[in-house]
Amino acid sequence: MTDQQPSTLQRLPNWRLHFDQLLCSRLQTNFAWGIFDCCLFAADVVQAVTGIDPAAPYRGYRGARQGMRLLRSAGGVGAFATRALGFPVRMDLARVGDVVLVPAGRRGRDALGVVISSTELAVPGGVGLKCAPLWMARHLWAVG
Repeated sequence: MTDQQPSTLQRLPNWRLHFDQLLCSRLQTNFAWGIFDCCLFAADVVQAVTGIDPAAPYRGYRGARQGMRLLRSAGGVGAFATRALGFPVRMDLARVGDVVLVPAGRRGRDALGVVISSTELAVPGGVGLKCAPLWMARHLWAVG
């Protein structure tokens, strides 16, 4: 973690409306690599909040094999987030709409999630979004 400058993305004036609409639209969405996975969910949130899609060059992959290959080539989910959003910032700076890195359970994998309140984050689950306490996040990227 570093205190270096985060990205220069700016939040849209009506970002909260777009953010809330996106979350509602994902509540019953089935997890699917290349459609609704942790990286694309985080990128969708960044796009809803700022109007810019950091995953535009990566969209179009399908299936776990292609998704994992892309993640490996990017250096993992943390490197993907850093490339798109700048260096991580201190956790005490977390705001709704920011992107976080959380442990994803088995095999020591990580996942990207999104801050949804001062105490909670959300990540894609098997169906819809799963909430977890914000203290579980390992890194935070400011979005705008």
